[in-house]
Amino acid sequence: MTETTPQTAPPAAKAVIQLVADGAVATLLLDLAQPKNSFRASDVERLSALLDEAVQSGARCLVIRGAGTVFSAGWDIGSIDPAGDDPMAVIAGVVGPFCRKLRELPVPTIAAVAGPALGFGLGLALCCDLCVAEEDALFGSPFRHIGMVPDTGAHYFFLSRLGHALASELIYTGRMVSGEEAMRLRLINRAVAKGSVAAEAHALAQNIAGGPTEAFRLSKQILLEGGDFESMVAHEGRQLRKVFATADLHEGIAAFQQRRKPHFTGA
Repeated sequence: MTETTPQTAPPAAKAVIQLVADGAVATLLLDLAQPKNSFRASDVERLSALLDEAVQSGARCLVIRGAGTVFSAGWDIGSIDPAGDDPMAVIAGVVGPFCRKLRELPVPTIAAVAGPALGFGLGLALCCDLCVAEEDALFGSPFRHIGMVPDTGAHYFFLSRLGHALASELIYTGRMVSGEEAMRLRLINRAVAKGSVAAEAHALAQNIAGGPTEAFRLSKQILLEGGDFESMVAHEGRQLRKVFATADLHEGIAAFQQRRKPHFTGA
C-alpha cells in the first residue's frame, strides 16, 4: 500500500474588517493588511458595505475600532502614485461617499480610538457621532510633511470644533494631539485609561442601543442639518410629529406614568 501525504486546506484569507454583533450593538474591527491599519480604496469599499450590513442586521448602535492597539494611521501612502493618480476621483468616488454614509448612518456611531487616528483615520473617527479615545491616542492630519492638503473632512472638523486659529496651527505644523488633549479641546468626547477604550466604548454603545432608536435617528438629522434657532425649532416640530407614531414614544410615556423604567425596542 502506498502512503499518501494528507492534503491540508489552504489557509483562510485574512478577514481585514470584521463585523461582530453583540445584541443590538455591532462592532466593526479594523485589522488591515497594511501597517498600522492604513487604508486603500478597496478597504474603504469593504467598510462601506459593512455599514449597510450592520444596519440591515438590526444594529441600534455601531462601534468602529482597531482589532489591536491601533485605530488607523490613515491612507496607505505607499500605494499613492502622484504622477498617475487622480485624487479628485478618489475623493469624489470613494472617500467622500463613504464619509457621507457614515455621518448619515441611521443609528448612533462611536469611534473607539487606541493609538494613532491620522489622516483618513482621523476623518473616520470624527465622522462618527461620538469619539472615545485612550489618553495616549494620537489625533492629527500631518499632511504638511508630505506636501498634501488634509482630506476626509479634516478642515471641517478642525474649524467647527477648534476654531480658525487652532485649526490653522494643526494643519500648518502637522502637530498631533493626544487623546487627553483632544478631549480638552473638545475635538472628541472622552479620554479614557490606556487599554480600556474597547470596554468603555462598548458599555456606552450598549447604553445607547437600549434607547429610543428612531428618536435618535430623527435627532441626528436635526444635528446634521443644523441652521439658526428658528429653523432648528421648526425641524424639531416636524421630527416630533414623526416620533409620536413610534412604539417607543408610547412605551416611554406609559413607563413615566407608571413610574417604571421604559423598555425601548427601537420601533
